[in-house]
Amino acid sequence: MLIKLYKSHIFLSLIVAMSYSCRSIEASLPDVENIELEGFTPKESVMNIELQVNLDPMLRIVESSTPKEFRGAQKVCEGVSYDYHFRRDPFKFSTSSNEVKYTLNGDFSLDLTYCPLCVTVLGHSSCTIPRIYGSCGINEPRIRYSMTYGTSLKLNKNYSISSTTELKNFSIKDPCEITFINYDVTNKVKEEIQKELQAMEEEIDKEISQIDLKRKVDSLWRELCKPLKIASYGFLNINPKRITISDIKYQNKIAKFSLNLFFAPFISTEEEENTTANLDDMPVHQEVNGFDITADFKASYDSLSSVLKKEFYNYEILINRKEFVIKDLGIVGVIGAKLVFKVVFEGHRKGTFYLIGTPVLDEKKQLLSFNDIDFEFKTKSLLLKSAQWLMSKNVINKIKEKATIDLSQHLELIKTSLKNKLNGEVINGIDAETSISDLRILNLLLSSNYIAIRTSITGNLKIRID
Repeated sequence: MLIKLYKSHIFLSLIVAMSYSCRSIEASLPDVENIELEGFTPKESVMNIELQVNLDPMLRIVESSTPKEFRGAQKVCEGVSYDYHFRRDPFKFSTSSNEVKYTLNGDFSLDLTYCPLCVTVLGHSSCTIPRIYGSCGINEPRIRYSMTYGTSLKLNKNYSISSTTELKNFSIKDPCEITFINYDVTNKVKEEIQKELQAMEEEIDKEISQIDLKRKVDSLWRELCKPLKIASYGFLNINPKRITISDIKYQNKIAKFSLNLFFAPFISTEEEENTTANLDDMPVHQEVNGFDITADFKASYDSLSSVLKKEFYNYEILINRKEFVIKDLGIVGVIGAKLVFKVVFEGHRKGTFYLIGTPVLDEKKQLLSFNDIDFEFKTKSLLLKSAQWLMSKNVINKIKEKATIDLSQHLELIKTSLKNKLNGEVINGIDAETSISDLRILNLLLSSNYIAIRTSITGNLKIRID
């Protein structure tokens, strides 16, 4: 009888043990905190952008707006009267450090009459003797000349272009002397023609002022206000504030100047509403080298959880010869300064439990780790009663080891993505050349729904405008 009772007891114990081992382990969701974090206070950064503007479009305007030929005349009763006809060759453009020069050569003809004495009778003037006629460049080689203009450009605070054009040189290569009256009209003609040429200065400046640079700057500003997709990492919001621009220098047919962009960038895993800031008038410019940007990154726990799931899916750990397989690992919230991780597992048993851990950043090595990972209080209480084998340090150590993330590899991918986005044609007629020397994480902050990351980006940016 005792043997039968003993066997029955063993049998019942086995049934209880088997039924217990088949039951899933379901820890209660921890009481996560509601932390409404404002995040990092946006830090204004400044980026110096080297700009190069191709002057060919402007020079084509100067060429097309300047007459290929023009006429002039002076009619007097007494003395020399003349008519002239000028022609020009295409402009030859050059630059000095602070202005654009354009030289042109051409020729002209001159038709003259001469009256030594005029008298006036009843309000009518007439020459006392028949007029003497002469010419230069008519039915003979035309008179050659050369002239040079200089134009300096200025970018105004409202992003319009103004210019100052001056006649630098005007010379007549072949003197025009009317020998029979012993009169050299070269200087007189030169004086009159210069009046015409100086009037053209205002016309050139007027044409240059109509160049619509403001439209291109506005287009570029609107592009800067749009979020940039960075591979699978989210969106870069440049968040521009204002710009300043230096004086213009010239090299060949390129105008060079630098632009300082003041902005407060941040990166978000979610695309935020695009708010376009108005482009205000320019403040006074100060020289800055390259860029050193502080950018804030907001990573939602959902997006971080998807990264962790990929990292830990089907990760197997042996605990006292019992199989433990992680099927899902994600972040569900915050308790204090610690993240709460939800772990879904299968294997010897299946179920769900929760871990907590503090994210620690090694700024020098750019490593993110969770050195104090442990079972959350409610999970620990449950496991003490039902599955102490799961509380093995092996589980904690393996997860802690695999949860150490080398951020430098991810940052290299972000650098590559940024360089791809910030190189090449930005919009029609505007091309960018960007180099990024360093990208690193500086600090972390935790909230209920996301982790805020402050980063530093250094490099250089050049923009060419055609």
